[in-house]
Amino acid sequence: MLDWLKINKDYPEFWKEYLHKFEHKSKRFVVFSTETTGLDTEKDVILSIGAVGIEKDRIIVKDSFDITIVQDKFNPEVAIKNGILKDNNEDKVSQNEAITNFVNYLGNATLVGHRIHFDIAMLNEALEKLQVGRLKNEALDIEIMYQKWKQLPEDKQVSIDELSTTFKISKSDRHTASGDAYIISLLFLRLKQRLGL
Repeated sequence: MLDWLKINKDYPEFWKEYLHKFEHKSKRFVVFSTETTGLDTEKDVILSIGAVGIEKDRIIVKDSFDITIVQDKFNPEVAIKNGILKDNNEDKVSQNEAITNFVNYLGNATLVGHRIHFDIAMLNEALEKLQVGRLKNEALDIEIMYQKWKQLPEDKQVSIDELSTTFKISKSDRHTASGDAYIISLLFLRLKQRLGL
């Protein structure tokens, strides 16, 4: 009974357009990262989202996304870690506006990230507050790709910093959503090549 109600629900226009895009398969990848107030998907919130598009094994710099969300609760420790200050001059939007814009940006691209299940869970929590469904995109995780390439056990965790050191990629832009997304995109392309994908 509940499934029937969800199917026939009158979703917002942005969500209808998003679902419509899955009638065709995309060759575009979107590498993204979030900065959050913590690691609890139910209690914590997204502070910022950064992303960059990849097509034909090339990072498309003009196909990027960077947004900072207004903070209702301010935590100085979190601000120091990710550089998002309560009163800085950066343009900030509401969580609903940020999530709507990000879904519009994503389209039907394959998502790429580091421990991406967490980022997707955070986005799905935000989408639930908008009373729409969950993300439908396929997803790839660079940590899992690295484990496969090196034939490591699934429980062997590898940080972005360790991967960056392995592939000699600068870590100067770490701990911002857009900086992490760019580093992850470089790592993704190296791993994609080594796995012959």
